[in-house]
Amino acid sequence: MNRTKVLSSYLNLLRTEKKVFHNDRKALDHVMNLTRIQFRDNQNETDNTKINEMVEHANAVSHFLVKDLIQGVRKDDKVIQLKFDENTKSYQQYEFVNDQPPQRKKRGKIQIDEEPTTCCGGGCGKPMPSNNSEKTTCS
Repeated sequence: MNRTKVLSSYLNLLRTEKKVFHNDRKALDHVMNLTRIQFRDNQNETDNTKINEMVEHANAVSHFLVKDLIQGVRKDDKVIQLKFDENTKSYQQYEFVNDQPPQRKKRGKIQIDEEPTTCCGGGCGKPMPSNNSEKTTCS
């Protein structure tokens, strides 16, 4: 029973990958190679719970590829067209043109025109009286 479940999930995942990545040969080869490697690495697994978890994971990946994956095709430097499938959850097609926010302009240091003062250092900004005999505090 486990063998048939594993084989059916494996074949289902390979079919799904072929269907989703049929226009992108490089991505298709990479994804199918990863799938083959992962299934071969776990072919000697005997624990039924782990086998069932891996089968569920393979089925979830297949479902994700069919329902949730959206591929983008670059039309030019600033336009990427998203390719939706009839099985994709959202059926609307969008074109993102200049979707990046504009670069923020950097300002230079702000010049503050201040009268040269000698302050007591208290941070009030009031000039010290020229008569040093008076002791004043910033308030």
